[in-house]
Amino acid sequence: MKTFKEIRGTDTEDLTESRLLRRGIATAYGLRARNEGKKVEMELNSAKNALRPRPNDTTEEQVKRLQEGLIQMCDANIALRHQLGAITAIVVSGQLLNERTNSQLEKIIRKL
Repeated sequence: MKTFKEIRGTDTEDLTESRLLRRGIATAYGLRARNEGKKVEMELNSAKNALRPRPNDTTEEQVKRLQEGLIQMCDANIALRHQLGAITAIVVSGQLLNERTNSQLEKIIRKL
C-alpha cells in the first residue's frame, strides 16, 4: 500500500506534466495562429497595393492588377482559415486536456 506522500507525488507529477503539455500545445498553435495572421495582413496589403488605381495604366494593365489583387485576397482568405483552425485547435486541446486534469483532481480528492 502506498503512503499519502507517494500517492500525492505521483498525481502531482501527472498534473505538472498535463500543465506543461497544455502550455506546449497552446504555445505551438498560438505561434501558428500569429504567423497565419501576419500572412493574412501581408497578403491583404499586397492586394490593396495591386488594386490601387494608377494614372496612365492601360485597360490591360488594370485588368492584370485586378486579377493579381483578387488572387492575393484569396490567399489571404486561405491564411485566415488556417489561423482560425489553429485557434480552434487551442480551444479544443485545452478543453480535452482540462477534462484529463479534472479527472486527476477528482482522484486526488477521493484519496484524501
